[in-house]
Amino acid sequence: MKIINQDFILDGIDKEILSYLTENARTPILEIARNMGASGASIHQRVRKLEEAGIISGSYVKINEEKLGYTTHAFIGIYLDKASHNSEAVSMLNKIPEVTSCYYTTGGWSLLIKLTCRDNNHLSALLSDKIQKIPGISRTETYICLKHQIERQIKF
Repeated sequence: MKIINQDFILDGIDKEILSYLTENARTPILEIARNMGASGASIHQRVRKLEEAGIISGSYVKINEEKLGYTTHAFIGIYLDKASHNSEAVSMLNKIPEVTSCYYTTGGWSLLIKLTCRDNNHLSALLSDKIQKIPGISRTETYICLKHQIERQIKF
């Protein structure tokens, strides 16, 4: 099955390359090529084309936040008093390092954010001292994560 992006047609070989890279972004191109029975040059060329098409937009190191003392994760639904405050609120949220994700949503909330905190006291301080003081935020709903059970990228 071919997956078609408006600028790129993803074939089985591309999907297999993506599968290797999503499993471990540090997998050497030559190892992928060897496992696929292809030349390193052909796999390298395909990876570059995937990057140029914007399908691969980078790679990263996954940090174990708990080992660094960040043991509390929370999701916070944010109600804005006006939709026009969205860009200002997001700009202010972006300045808070503990905000690790922010989504513009449908439904009751205007925004949904994820916070990574040291503990509940840290979470409470962020909410009362920073987040709830942002102009345009009328109220918040907080959900503390008890256990992170699934994290993955889309598989092909």
